[in-house]
Amino acid sequence: MMLAFISFFACLFNAVKPVNYYQVDYKNFYQLTEVNQLIDWNNLNIQLLEAAVFQCTNEQRVKYSKPVFKYAEDLNNAATYHSGAMVKYNFFSHTNQFEKKMKAFYQRMKFFGASFNGCAENIAYSEYDAGYTYLEVALSLVELWMNSEGHRVNILNTSYKELGCGISIKRLNQWERVYATQDFGAKRNIIP
Repeated sequence: MMLAFISFFACLFNAVKPVNYYQVDYKNFYQLTEVNQLIDWNNLNIQLLEAAVFQCTNEQRVKYSKPVFKYAEDLNNAATYHSGAMVKYNFFSHTNQFEKKMKAFYQRMKFFGASFNGCAENIAYSEYDAGYTYLEVALSLVELWMNSEGHRVNILNTSYKELGCGISIKRLNQWERVYATQDFGAKRNIIP
């Protein structure tokens, strides 16, 4: 009886354990219930939206016969920080003129512990209402980048092996402006 009780709670614990969105491929990610739900902008799961942008980007890599990106938490933190700074200081640029130590994307990456022999950044924003799923928002952001030559080059550049995607939201009356940043890393530098 006690073993059945323990087994029940072990199953219950595993049932509510969150999925690591970066340990599945984009096809399996797209099948997750939560990624296909309409976004409640008052209760947004930022991590899910960031993962959706990451997975949609990997779909493009596969589509063009490129190796998929590896998730990099330090790049994700740098990207999330920059998206948040763009909302906080009301600007849209790769250059943060408001924080000297966070001015350039490579400075932000280094601040969060990323050190690469080659790096790049994509930024975008777009506005959405209540009728979008996490996957639809992510697909539309990646489509913006893929329709821009310089951004597409970053996404498809096989020198870049690692990726982090950051999101921040700004409310504009009935719309939500989604600021998205992608930080790319090539070969990691070895720091003694």
